[in-house]
Amino acid sequence: MMKSILKSPLTGASLFVLVIALLLFSLTNTQVTLARLCFGILVMFTFLWFVLIKLYNQKNPNDRIKLFGFIPSEFREIDEGQQWVTYKACRNVYIYYTFALPTAAGICFFFSHNILAPLMCIGGLGLGQYIVYWLTTIRVLNRI
Repeated sequence: MMKSILKSPLTGASLFVLVIALLLFSLTNTQVTLARLCFGILVMFTFLWFVLIKLYNQKNPNDRIKLFGFIPSEFREIDEGQQWVTYKACRNVYIYYTFALPTAAGICFFFSHNILAPLMCIGGLGLGQYIVYWLTTIRVLNRI
């Protein structure tokens, strides 16, 4: 169970949402308390994640989780079937970005007077990427 939690795409997505929330709250001068709270949660969550990975790697030396890896842990490419699922999901994320990037650029252009617009767009792009990838992998794996 610990391996599925540590390798879940929701872990990375939640860290990403916390970083975006921290940046959003730090830009508004009235939300200093929320920014500090968000930063504290982010630090605690990251520290807990590192500790859990160290514990898992000590208990399972043959099935280690890389702490700093270039390949995301969502890519489970053990055999050709899983490589195909990863291919389909990455293809759908690429298609998502062909529509989402021009839309985000337009939103940033039209709302250029608002300092939060670029951060909200970056947050929306990242969250959308996780959602598209995750839904694609679940949909394809449920058909198999």
